[in-house]
Amino acid sequence: MSEDNPVGRVNVALIGEAVDALAKLQERTGLKKVDLVNRALLVYEFVDAELKAGKQVLVRDQDGRDQLVKIFL
Repeated sequence: MSEDNPVGRVNVALIGEAVDALAKLQERTGLKKVDLVNRALLVYEFVDAELKAGKQVLVRDQDGRDQLVKIFL
């Protein structure tokens, strides 16, 4: 954040696929757009930091199955 932008406000235009994905997430979660975007950015930052250490992320599905996933950012 800067003095000119103390709350970290940003305006963006989403591509079509992102608009659709955001609408689906809103419907499923009941969250506001701004909350979903903020959470997505935090997840992206977390995954990026984890990948710097080992280039892999362990993902667990709803049934408890683990999948080691290589993600390229």
